[in-house]
Amino acid sequence: MKKFLFVTAIIGVFSFLFSACHKETNMAPQWINSTAFYAQQGSNLQQFTGDAASGFTITGERGTEISFPAGAFIDGDGNVVSGQVHVGIIEILTKKDLLLSGVATESNGQLLESGGELYIEVLQNGDTLKLNPDNLPWSANPVQVKLPRDTGIDPSGMILFNQGSRYDGNVLTDDSFTWLVFDESPQAMVQPYSYDFNIPNFGWINVDKFLSYPPNQLTFTHVKLTSGSETGLQDVAVMMVFENLNAVIGLNYDPAMQWFGSESFSLSPNIPIGEQVAVVVIAKDVQDNLYFAKQENITVTANGLYTLTPQPATAQDIAWLNGL
Repeated sequence: MKKFLFVTAIIGVFSFLFSACHKETNMAPQWINSTAFYAQQGSNLQQFTGDAASGFTITGERGTEISFPAGAFIDGDGNVVSGQVHVGIIEILTKKDLLLSGVATESNGQLLESGGELYIEVLQNGDTLKLNPDNLPWSANPVQVKLPRDTGIDPSGMILFNQGSRYDGNVLTDDSFTWLVFDESPQAMVQPYSYDFNIPNFGWINVDKFLSYPPNQLTFTHVKLTSGSETGLQDVAVMMVFENLNAVIGLNYDPAMQWFGSESFSLSPNIPIGEQVAVVVIAKDVQDNLYFAKQENITVTANGLYTLTPQPATAQDIAWLNGL
């Protein structure tokens, strides 16, 4: 940590100089607790209750409106549920939300731009409920969603996705879920200030669009941490934030190459050359202190390699995240 000592006069009061020096040498980092940070800044689960037999509507903190018709829930045996149910939702609308949630905007490695993501869970007496087949999207009484729309994002090409397994023939090392196309009728859901759609299931649902680039304009990208800087760190996440798109890609660690890259979740190059991005590292230490690093205003080049050094997070880092 750099230390600065400001001396106003070479000949002055020795006791003042000693006191100032003593304070500087005892300065300590203002640690930011990782758990508290995510609780305050992350998109956390919001909880609601409603009467399954009569149906009900909930509105999330960010403005998402979900209307459940009567009898929309079934239990594990397929029985229609009545009585009080507990609904939990997560709203993901901004690049900050995407980055902190770790829900990347890609479909089998192909880059997506997000119009918003939504998670829905429904429980009764601790048991997970499912959507009644009588209330599927094309039924007379579907579960309807109004997801707030950022009017600064072009809605052309936005379609519905839900989560599913990757189509990679078990070639890739990343076995996480990806976004799969559910409904390709884009314009039906675009309203002046919302995306209106019916859900196919509970869980994650996404309004996204594919971004098309010629294959010769795509590349793999890699990030390394400065040697030794990762020592003692846990839950290291490396992400690429697109400055001109509502898109965030996570990079996975390759122990053989000792870098984070995009090959693990894509069979072919997938990062567009020429796009402006920021590369971000978020981690914590064993004391649950937050660590952070970023490199901004990067123009993606072919097979680019970027090196970052995680350091204790500061208030300036939090302010940068809040500006995304």
